[in-house]
Amino acid sequence: MFDCSNDNVSELNPSDLHGQWVETEKRMDTLTFNTFENIETVILGRGKELNNGYMLPKHRSGMYEYKLMKNGISLRWLLSNDINFNNYFFKIKSDKLNIGNFYDSPIGDTLTFERLE
Repeated sequence: MFDCSNDNVSELNPSDLHGQWVETEKRMDTLTFNTFENIETVILGRGKELNNGYMLPKHRSGMYEYKLMKNGISLRWLLSNDINFNNYFFKIKSDKLNIGNFYDSPIGDTLTFERLE
């Protein structure tokens, strides 16, 4: 599941996350936190790739519903027929956000994002 020694997640208000974040290693993937129809959402932007002759969004791109927890974050991909939430490591400090690899990025088990201004 997740292992998070982060004390500030329970103190976070979802509006503290609102805005766009970019992955720090390759700077290709983005997270955009927002509220959509009273649901806390994060949109994962991964760019596009050629798939069966069509340029389509990369796998696992799109909108996720999220819930902040004391020791992590729980996510549900809204483009999936799976209604279950999955728990991931989550830590935020200043303008850096660390999150468990919820979309199978080749970078590693934990991904680091920084806030874009």
